Formats: sequence, structure tokens, C-alpha cells
Amino acid sequence: MILDCFHVPEEIRDQLEYRSLTFEGKTGKIELRVPDLTAAQLEEITRILKKQYQDYVRHLRVQDVIDVLDQAVQRWLDPSYERRQIAQECLPIITGYDGEMIRLFLTQYLRNFRKEKLQRIVDEDFTNPLVLDEFRPRMAGGLVRAYGPELATHIFSGNVPGLPLWSLASGLLVKSATLGKVSSSEPLFPVLFVKTIEEINPKLARAIAIVWWKGGHQELEETAFGHSELVIAYGSERSTREIARRIPSHVRFIPHGHKVSFGVIARECLEVSLASITARLAARDASWFDQQGCLSPHVFFVEKGGKISPRDFSRLLAQEMAAFEHKMPRAALSTEEQQALIQARSQAEFQSFQDEGTECLASREDSSWTVIYREKADFSLSPLNRFVSVIPIQDLEEGIKKVTALKAYLQTVGIACPPLKFRKWIELLGQCGVNRICALGEMPQPKSGWHHDGRLNLGDLVRWCDIESSAEEQMDRYDPNRD
Repeated sequence: MILDCFHVPEEIRDQLEYRSLTFEGKTGKIELRVPDLTAAQLEEITRILKKQYQDYVRHLRVQDVIDVLDQAVQRWLDPSYERRQIAQECLPIITGYDGEMIRLFLTQYLRNFRKEKLQRIVDEDFTNPLVLDEFRPRMAGGLVRAYGPELATHIFSGNVPGLPLWSLASGLLVKSATLGKVSSSEPLFPVLFVKTIEEINPKLARAIAIVWWKGGHQELEETAFGHSELVIAYGSERSTREIARRIPSHVRFIPHGHKVSFGVIARECLEVSLASITARLAARDASWFDQQGCLSPHVFFVEKGGKISPRDFSRLLAQEMAAFEHKMPRAALSTEEQQALIQARSQAEFQSFQDEGTECLASREDSSWTVIYREKADFSLSPLNRFVSVIPIQDLEEGIKKVTALKAYLQTVGIACPPLKFRKWIELLGQCGVNRICALGEMPQPKSGWHHDGRLNLGDLVRWCDIESSAEEQMDRYDPNRD
């Protein structure tokens, strides 16, 4: 199968030369045709995007944008929609992830972008969402308005299919023209979704370009960044640092670098009747998309003193990890990923021979899942790909001491606890640097409107213009119809 994997203004397409990105999986082979851009072509694309912003996008009401996104999402929630079917056929080949996992995730994730959810996202950051459309009165007097950037460049990640929609939608909700750079590991979904927007509103789609270039291409990145008001980048700490070096000082930069997450399980959740359910939820969090997202847990801290001990819980978790693998197999690994897993397993197995407080529970015939029980460990970073540690703790305070050094990198915590501990736990976790707390079993799937990396989703993208009350008061002095 050969697919065009780009969205650029019509008038520039005849100038482009192309190359192919090839993916091969269990169910077939796909070639994605992408433009091999020059700096001059990319500069022309940014010029067209900014002109369309001036001619059309900035005159839209934010509700107009919400209506377009809602219509696009409704099409994608229809299993028979052509572009949805293309995604479900191609994304398992491109990513290696299980097809059923992708199908379920897309449905659950896309529901976050229905009209009512989008309105909540806007309301979350703007007391009066009309400030995105016009100057509105301030409580303290005067007027205020929020302006989205004329052009925002988005550097998408490809570790979890569909996630670029969040960044794309955020830019559109503040009425910004959008240049999206797709990842080599998953370049297709953003293109397919923008093609849906084009079906609904071609003028809005003309203010969006989705292209590929090899990460770190200095000339292209300097061109893109130099013509943008804002750059949003998702990636590793190294890649976001490299991007930051190429961004001019007058361009705002919002990086979303590497983060780590973990789970905490109270002893009350280890009653005999609850322990298996708790283990199933934990296995889901540790297996979904092979831990590739920042929201996936590296460690589960488990309180001692329950009817089921933390060590026995780790064995239940291993059983549930095996069951999840049987239902939704892990993606094939690169040589580097396989070596990292083998090395981490070998170290744990060697330690278990020397220390009775360590136990390695792992799939026998391959490396599809691994659970390491560690009695004497602090936070243990995972090599990912369904490799997780269980660490016993006396109470949550002990667990927090083990993550103190990672405060700047903490993302999500999945909790399983009774009502009497809930308030205390969320206060302790919020204080230690965590920016999202959810139920165990829900870690990889955040709800709409969550504050990614603890930041405002839309509020960080805009600039504000204040009209002081003195200007309003003084204008009456110059009114030709004054008394």
C-alpha cells in the first residue's frame, strides 16, 4: 500500500519532490510518500499559512472552530468512516502495536474532542471564553483580549498514535495557523485527521500544514522556527534541548520533555476479594502502548500490611501481565530495545540470587513482560516495553521519599486507595511535584482538559492585550457628541 502522508497548500505541491517512509509489520507493508522539503519551500508554506490566518482564521469565532473539530471527531467515531478504517489498518503496521488496542484507544481518546469536551477545555483556561473573539470587560475595569499566535509550529511525537491531535486541537482553539512536523515513527494520523478537517472546512484546513523532515535538520528547523510566534515540541530531554538552541529569542517555546509516572496501592486494596482486580488494573497501566508514553508507570509502590503482601501482589501482577499479553501482544522490539530489556532482566535475576528481597517474574519464552519485586530499592527506571517494578512501602510518605530526586520529571500517579486516605494522599502527591493523579487503570488515558506537565493547555499559547479603564474614561472627553 502506498499513501500520501502530508498536507500542504495546493499551489506548492507541483514544486515538491518526494521520498518514501517504509513500514513493514505482521499484516503487511506500507509506503508513506512525504515531501522532501527545501528551506525555500518550507518558507513559502509558512507564508501561505500566515496569509490564511490573516485572511480567514483570525476572523473566526472560537465556537466555529469547536464546531469543525466536533464534526471531524463525529466522523472518526464512525467505524465505517474511510479515514478511520485507513488508520486502523495502517497504524498497527506503522507502530507495531496491537490492532485491537489501537481501535479501543482511538475511540476512547477521540471522545475527548467532542463539542462539550472542547468547550470545557476552553472554559478551563478562560473565565470568559469570548476573550478569544473580542475585547471583553475586566472585573477590575477596562477590557482584555487573548490572541493566539499567527503561526505555531508543533513538533509531534510518535510514541503513541493519536496524541498529536491534542496539540493540533489546542492550536486551533486559540485560532492559530499550524505547521505540524510529524514523527518518523508515526507520521500518518495527523495527516488523516487534517484531511477530515479539509472535508468540513477547506478554508480552515488551508491554515494547516502537516509535513515531515528528519529531526535535527538545521536549515528546515531554523526556517520553521524563525517564521513562527510559538514552537511546541514533544520529545526526549535531549531533543527538546536541541530544538531550544535553534529557536530565536523572540519566539516562545513550550517543551514537553521526558517525564516519569508511577502507581501507589494502599493495603486496603489488597483484600483477598480486591487484590486480583487491583492487579488487573495495574497490568493495564503497565502494558498499554508498551509503556511508551510518559503517563505509563515505571514502578508500583505497594503498602505493606494488607491481606495480600506486596510480594504476592507482584505475582498476581505477573499473571495479569501475561493475560494482557495474550489478549494484546506487545509490539516487536528494535535491537536496542531488546538488548536493554535483556540487560535489565539479567541484572534483576543476578540480584535475586544474592538478595532474597528481589524476585524476577518474567515471561519464559520471550521478553514480552517482566515484573521485578524489589524490597530494597528506590524509584527504579524501567527500560519500558512492559517492564515494571513493585516496591513495598510502609506508607505513602516512604514512597514519596523514594521519588524526591525526580520531582522535576514527575508526571502521573495512578492511585488505588480507600476514602479515608484519599484526601491525605492527593495532598502529599500534589506537593511532591506530580501534576496528574488518576485512578489505577486509567493512567495512559488522560481526560480532556488535564494540565499537561502542570501547565495551562490554552492559556500558555496566547498573548494578552489589556485596555486600561483610563482609556475608556478619557475617550468621552473627545466625543464630538459630548454634553
